[in-house]
Amino acid sequence: MQSMQLFPLQTVLYPHCVLPLHIFEPRYRTMIHMCLEHGVPFGIVQLAAGVELLDASFADGEPFSVGTVAEIQKATLLEDGRLLINTRGGERFRIAEASYDGDCMTALVEPYRDAEEDLRALARLALEVRSMFQVYWETLEKALNRELGRFDLPEEPDILSWIIPAALQHLSNQWKQALLETRTTRKRLEMELYVLQAEIEKLSGL
Repeated sequence: MQSMQLFPLQTVLYPHCVLPLHIFEPRYRTMIHMCLEHGVPFGIVQLAAGVELLDASFADGEPFSVGTVAEIQKATLLEDGRLLINTRGGERFRIAEASYDGDCMTALVEPYRDAEEDLRALARLALEVRSMFQVYWETLEKALNRELGRFDLPEEPDILSWIIPAALQHLSNQWKQALLETRTTRKRLEMELYVLQAEIEKLSGL
């Protein structure tokens, strides 16, 4: 286990994916400066909606127990003290114990990894998902009546299973978290195939 400071958000960061953040609250400015000074990452966890607060004096709700390590790739300090940072998703973790250190949440976390599986056996499924995503992307462009640009997808099934949900435009927070907590690439790809089919049908009816 390791100690890590957490940033609760209303979104999910997936492994291998990039998430830009605008840091404006003083408590999180301090946290990011500390991470930059010591060269350490922080954790991003999605807030669970409609739950009791962990601390009545704290404005945020309780986070889900599984999150992702956020590695800071670039940081820009603005004149008024705000920060613009680019983060990249590392490995997932599960919160074992959490408490508040001042205004920020600090947690003991443990790795949350996929079960072992033969990724080579997923080649056909990965190809099907990539093809379905291409149809989704083209359907979305037609629905929006504008070009969205080319979207290159990786061939590796495990990385693909993370890039797809990050690119989906209308994935609910519940689905985002469910995919994050899924522990096999096969299951994630199967879930994404289902979501892509549903989104294509929905967009085609607009």
